[in-house]
Amino acid sequence: MNRTLTVVVSGAVGIGLGALSGRILFGGSAWNLIPWAIVAIAIGLLATDRLTALLASGVYGYLLCAVFLYTANASNTPQAQRILFALVLGLVGPVCSIVLTLLARVISRQLVRRREP
Repeated sequence: MNRTLTVVVSGAVGIGLGALSGRILFGGSAWNLIPWAIVAIAIGLLATDRLTALLASGVYGYLLCAVFLYTANASNTPQAQRILFALVLGLVGPVCSIVLTLLARVISRQLVRRREP
């Protein structure tokens, strides 16, 4: 899979999972972290190279976090404030996602090296 397609698919998964997590999946609770982490780890394992993994994970993490924060916010605040809040606080998502993705890549590389004669 080429880099652009990987990043676009990761972003779409982030949007979908963020929307589901905000309203339906686990009712917006901390249990949502489990499927989020699984997807971040999968990105690290499936990406063909490190740059693709970093880009895909960053896009996934940002869109996931921003969409989740927007959909989970059921307050009566104006729409513009909700969007701004989600966009700014969404910057936390890529940090967490990239860390998990890189960790998965390092661990998988170590396991592959151990199996080789």
